[in-house]
Amino acid sequence: MPRIESVGTALPNHVVTQADARAACERLYAGDARLQRLLRVFDSGVETRHFAFPPDYYLSRRSFEERNAGYVEQGTILAEAAARKCLDRAGVSADAVDHILFVTTTGLATPSVDALLAPRLGLRKDARRWPLFGLGCAAGAGALIRAEELLKGHPKQRALVVSLELCGQVFAPGATKATDVVGAALFGDGAAAVLVAGDDLPVAGPLIEATRTELFEDTRHIMGWDFTSDGMRLVLSKDVGDLVRKRLRPVVESFLLSAKLALKDLDYWILHPGGRRIIDAYRETFECSDSLLRWTRNSLARVGNLSSASVLFTLNDVLDEARPSAGEKGIMVALGPGFATEMLVLGW
Repeated sequence: MPRIESVGTALPNHVVTQADARAACERLYAGDARLQRLLRVFDSGVETRHFAFPPDYYLSRRSFEERNAGYVEQGTILAEAAARKCLDRAGVSADAVDHILFVTTTGLATPSVDALLAPRLGLRKDARRWPLFGLGCAAGAGALIRAEELLKGHPKQRALVVSLELCGQVFAPGATKATDVVGAALFGDGAAAVLVAGDDLPVAGPLIEATRTELFEDTRHIMGWDFTSDGMRLVLSKDVGDLVRKRLRPVVESFLLSAKLALKDLDYWILHPGGRRIIDAYRETFECSDSLLRWTRNSLARVGNLSSASVLFTLNDVLDEARPSAGEKGIMVALGPGFATEMLVLGW
């Protein structure tokens, strides 16, 4: 079984408190009573977030072209920082990486950002690149699954998963749907990298013991992007919480059963923190204690929702702070557009 060898994360320097973000939106939407009423969504469990640009940048009207160019420029820098930290923590040189899997959902680039990242990191010219777009918030976990599958067939190789999300680049002052306000209250910028090693490499770290992807029927409307002349606009239905409560538990229990496990066997829950209501739905659905959910809740409070990178930030916190012991088990679950879930069982 492939192992997670190391994790690295990176955040941009501009920090915004939730109180300041709400105050800015109060000024921005001052003439719209409907949007003013929606500002209660800022009570979302987020306390601080990090952004690639100063706050005033986001309140100025900028074209999608300009915002996307900022994504490529600043995103490449941030992704490099996370990847370097990940490799340094493992003590592995960049030329030992055989595959790079790059995931994002908040910007567009051709060539993809991994092509820009590879020479900056010093990857070999024959390292295989696997850019993925469209898995949304589930992509961090999804990329780990795909890395595990690659390395099953190449047990002497390594794969570097890199998740980059500059959610701030999606925000536009002229966007006035309810979901635009939700996005302004929840999402931040960040990058994460995970080094995965094949079976034949003598490394420490949790085993990826089992994986599963599940696409739910009749749920396309729940989450995604609308692509407009002013950029990407968030699609996010109120049905997410209901789906977690009504349909996720049987899927998770079936997955665990295939791995010869049950909910009671799990020591760690590594979940994508969609928002406070989603975390509460996890707690009700799986009867998790607040202690088991503290890593997910703390990540949301500290950095906000980072889309695909969030679940990898939570993984990093568990590895660094909890320091799991031999024999313990964890589950990683992330939800994203489709509507779909990506799940992994980790074992120490």
